[in-house]
Amino acid sequence: MTDIRNQIHHRLCSLGEDVKDTHISDLHNKDIDSRIVKSNLLNFDYSKQRITDQALEYLFQIPDLIGLNDLLKALFNGEALNPSEDRKVSHTIYRNKNTNENFKVIFKERERIKSFLVRNTANLNFKNLICLSIGGSRLGPELLSEFQSLEGPVNIYFCSSYDLLELGDVLKKCNQSETIIFASSKSFETFEIIKNLDYVKSWYEQNSDVDFHDHLFGISSNVQAMTAYGIKKNNQFKVLDSLGGRFSIWSSISLPAFINSNFESYLDLLEGARLADEHVSKSSWDSNIPVIMALLSVWNTSSLNINNHGIFTYNFRLRSITKYISQLSMESNGKSINFQLKESPFLTSPLIWGGYGIECQHSTFQWLMQGKTETSCDFVGVNNGEKESVDSHEMLLSQVLAMTYGKEDKENPFKSIKGNNPCSILQLNSIDLRSLGFLLATYEHKVFIEASLVGIDPFDQWGVELGKELALEARRDKRFLKENFSSSLHPKS
Repeated sequence: MTDIRNQIHHRLCSLGEDVKDTHISDLHNKDIDSRIVKSNLLNFDYSKQRITDQALEYLFQIPDLIGLNDLLKALFNGEALNPSEDRKVSHTIYRNKNTNENFKVIFKERERIKSFLVRNTANLNFKNLICLSIGGSRLGPELLSEFQSLEGPVNIYFCSSYDLLELGDVLKKCNQSETIIFASSKSFETFEIIKNLDYVKSWYEQNSDVDFHDHLFGISSNVQAMTAYGIKKNNQFKVLDSLGGRFSIWSSISLPAFINSNFESYLDLLEGARLADEHVSKSSWDSNIPVIMALLSVWNTSSLNINNHGIFTYNFRLRSITKYISQLSMESNGKSINFQLKESPFLTSPLIWGGYGIECQHSTFQWLMQGKTETSCDFVGVNNGEKESVDSHEMLLSQVLAMTYGKEDKENPFKSIKGNNPCSILQLNSIDLRSLGFLLATYEHKVFIEASLVGIDPFDQWGVELGKELALEARRDKRFLKENFSSSLHPKS
């Protein structure tokens, strides 16, 4: 398989030479409908990519060359696709409707989520929910909370700062008797979470009339650690050890985000993701949205040497999508060693950056329009026919044209826009949880397929883990810090 990927890489580099100095405006396919994939929930337009028909034809051969069908089947069966940690992968199982024995734990937890939401909606006895979480355990539920934008009876706060300022500011708004705490950590050993948890525990101890343990809930795969901390069994929610944090939005990790809505809203999110699973598993390669996204990503990085990818959203409820996809993509594919313990010949994950498009137009778009670094982009918007979205969607389309076609001013070159940044459009047809679930699962599949193409494991994160260990070693040896930094930088006691 290594030889096959080397051959693919060599061919992509060769094809890239054909368009290296070609402008998108000269490659634009006049039959614009030939490069759009439509589905009930999401339309994907890649007509503004810098690629020839010949190169595109070759791209659609690659999935068969690497046996992608078998890899997708293994993914949906929850098989061991994480060899470096010898773990199975289970995130697609969480949105599956299958109730056989393999899914027993997941469906048991789903019923517990339902019970919690129904019970607390009917008999609400708290006003504040503080979720102590970090990484995927925070980004997912925080995104869902912002997306739903509900004015509910419960104030939802997310905290993870190591300096505790974030949590301290939140606690000033709360009192112990009206507040519950969710500690969300897959390992329940993440030191940022434990530090925040210890701090909030001391806050509860200031009120002797309130039992901290009655107000404390945990979400983790480590039941033993939750119990050791004093979390009551009935207040524990379990996730599978095979569920990566950046893929955990489908599990009880997202429970805090639905405290002001209902269980049916949670099911809508899962159903949208399940439909994305159905799309990727049943669609031909040339009408398969995540497959095309992954192929184009590998094309842009390895053939055109574009090492960064901007994601810009044009709907306020989607404003945190970029942060979420950034973590999903770079923690998954930000590595270079392949399954054969050799360096992949491909450039792997590009830098993922961007943000809320309307704001970016007044800042980073200057760099995009006139800087010397090329960027590939996703523009994500909503086209549902409602008055509120019309202007925003027109702005999205206009910016794509500016980003790709540009405009030359020979008399005043400082007024020229080069363009030529390859862009795709992901257009949601509705702004609801089912559509959001489809969008997020689509990006998940894109990340998995991209990893499969370049031959790396997207489900481990040794850089994160080893980076923590290195930092911890440095902190433990105070002499190491003193010998390597000026005394003016040493922490003041």
